[in-house]
Amino acid sequence: MLAINNLTFSYDKKPVLDGISFEVPAGDFCAVIGPNGSGKSTLLKAVSGLLPEASVRSAVSVDGQVLSGYTPLSLARKVAYVPQRVDIVFDFTVFDTVMMGRHPHQSRWETGTPHDIEVVTEMLGKTGLLPLKDRMLTQLSGGEVQRVMIARAMAQQTPVLLLDEPLSNLDVTHKFEVMRLLRALNRDRNVTVLIVVHDFAFAKQFAATTLLLKDGKLLAHGKTEEVITLPMIRSAFDMGGDYRLDERGNVYCDNL
Repeated sequence: MLAINNLTFSYDKKPVLDGISFEVPAGDFCAVIGPNGSGKSTLLKAVSGLLPEASVRSAVSVDGQVLSGYTPLSLARKVAYVPQRVDIVFDFTVFDTVMMGRHPHQSRWETGTPHDIEVVTEMLGKTGLLPLKDRMLTQLSGGEVQRVMIARAMAQQTPVLLLDEPLSNLDVTHKFEVMRLLRALNRDRNVTVLIVVHDFAFAKQFAATTLLLKDGKLLAHGKTEEVITLPMIRSAFDMGGDYRLDERGNVYCDNL
């Protein structure tokens, strides 16, 4: 279970998260939605342990233990994180990049064991990357790199998976393939999924619960069909009366 208790965080004294508290039970599939700048990415960074501030690490707990009680290695066995953007500093093959997800399960000087190779090969297959396994990252499209990062996180085989806008660079077919894969991990392996999405239709189709943020505050948290409603969306996104929301989560504007 993830538990966040009065989480507050600022960049250069500018509040980004303001007193946020909520719980995500084990095995939940939770979407995180909200306007640009509402704190979605910062929230996932906080849960993943990437924000070193003591106040953050004491406000976030995983399986009943605050982040400050984990070593980086032990936390990497609990939580995997897919960032919104990836900067390629060192060029590796697709296979070697996904193998990096196995590092938390290896000793310091250990290379890929037969089990590690089996896991990596499985995740490459699930994400449609096996034909690209020997390709260098710099030879891939943005969407292909995004799938590599998802495969690497899946190879960690953690009980919690955090994804920050993983659909942003994908075509429509791969968007659905990734969401189906995440749903299968959630249902079949009880992986807790926390995913930032901008498309309400994807949230309504796949996520059981939804977090709605605005200006660093938690505006709503509950069943997706109760959070993604026209009044809630209008309030969070400052939409006027000419916007409509259908039952699938698609937004329309009558005044174009």
